[in-house]
Amino acid sequence: MVKPTPKPADINKGLTRAERAAIARPAQGDPYSRQNPIGGSAFSKMMAGNAEDTAWAAAAANEVSSRGKQAYQRTCPFYKIIPGFSICVDAFRYGAVEGCKAYFLSHFHSDHYVGLNKSWCHGPIYCSRPTANLVRQQLRVDPKWIIDVDFESTTEVPETGGVRVTMLHANHCPGSSLFLFEKSSGAGPNAYNQRVLHCGDFRASPAHVQHRLLRPNVTNPVTEKPRQQHIDKCYLDTTYLSPKYGFPAQEDVITACADLCVRLNQEAGVGPDTGKNGTSGLMGKFLSAATGSNKTPDKSSHVGGRLLVVIGTYSIGKERICMGIAKALGSKIFATPPKQRICACLEDPELSAMLTSNPHEAQVHMQTLFEIRADTLAEYLDGLKPHFSRVVGFRPTGWNYRPPAGRLIQNPPVSTVLHGQHWKSPYTSEDLTPQRGSTRESACFGVPYSEHSSFRELTMFCCALRIGRIIPTVNVASQKSRDQMKVWMERWDAEKKKNGLFSVTGDRW
Repeated sequence: MVKPTPKPADINKGLTRAERAAIARPAQGDPYSRQNPIGGSAFSKMMAGNAEDTAWAAAAANEVSSRGKQAYQRTCPFYKIIPGFSICVDAFRYGAVEGCKAYFLSHFHSDHYVGLNKSWCHGPIYCSRPTANLVRQQLRVDPKWIIDVDFESTTEVPETGGVRVTMLHANHCPGSSLFLFEKSSGAGPNAYNQRVLHCGDFRASPAHVQHRLLRPNVTNPVTEKPRQQHIDKCYLDTTYLSPKYGFPAQEDVITACADLCVRLNQEAGVGPDTGKNGTSGLMGKFLSAATGSNKTPDKSSHVGGRLLVVIGTYSIGKERICMGIAKALGSKIFATPPKQRICACLEDPELSAMLTSNPHEAQVHMQTLFEIRADTLAEYLDGLKPHFSRVVGFRPTGWNYRPPAGRLIQNPPVSTVLHGQHWKSPYTSEDLTPQRGSTRESACFGVPYSEHSSFRELTMFCCALRIGRIIPTVNVASQKSRDQMKVWMERWDAEKKKNGLFSVTGDRW
């Protein structure tokens, strides 16, 4: 009688989920490390491209198959790893990663810190001070694992073979960071300093491309001779890498919303604004435009009294638009006690001074973004009457943007995106349109305020810098999306080769 082959013992049997997650597992192999340098044969380039495509497909398949599974059942994808640096970025959902000596967190948004909790024991977590405060307070991670990093200072990361990191402001939510990783190798004439920029989530600005560590041309401080400055790899936030997302600058959106609120506040404070033309006030104008009606509303429908402004926010994020509108109105900002505890972690004295726990004291209220609708605003106002008699709500997100008529969004030339006047996307209060269900008493506006880079800003950022390779980090699940993004990256390179680097001056694009 043939005895059955015994099954190998499960060495993880009896371990808790946290203990299993703490057992380091290999990450996905880096497809770029096996590629030949630029200038190889056509065959080698084809094989390199095939290896890259295969790796992306495998990463996407692994993510789909591991949905709902525990950290110890997941494989960390290659685009979460800095090869040769022993570092992972925003890769907490994968548990302990083999060979990783330092885990970096770009900012405190759940899609980046998911997997990080009080059971974490896999290695040190590097992040900004506001992010570290939130990780300690909200996620209850043992403080011994958290290392606060100062912006603009260079820190050597232990056990990584000499990796240095400099943290730059990402212009995303409070505490959000870009990480510039550097590692020197060789000596003498063969010495080389590898430079990798990880963008996390960010909104590209002239300050980024003009930064002393990123700008393409610098001066040697010793010899005073000019030299070129390169970035070997850039892990890019590609949330809006599509020509249909050429939304306006944050400053313009904030000003437009603030102007509307000031005018509505004046209207509400003095009663009906009939004006010389006999219209029924600014809100009537907006509603007529939205409905296509030219009928002059009955004056009995006017709403006087105090204006309330409700702005949708994330756990953190959108604070700037709240502060901009509050300053324009000369108002405090109401936030719930849990929200105030989060805001305290940001260590922003200006924001803290504007906050109040009394909803009647403030004309500007912070609330959850996805709860801002015309019907919910009406209910919210009912609970605050008679202190307020009219409410305006804002849903600030880039997904609200619609490109203007006449703009070419199907395959526009890169030079047109960079220099075309039609791509500068001006925005004023005249562009604000109430959403369906709005009334004169309760109106909701979707506004194209984003804390991610627009398509044009991504184009300007990448065309202004010397970048060897761009690795997308968002919208990478589908082959179609990856192919479309790859096309634009190739076009950016072609534009730089043909016309040189895009020149940026001043503090506005």
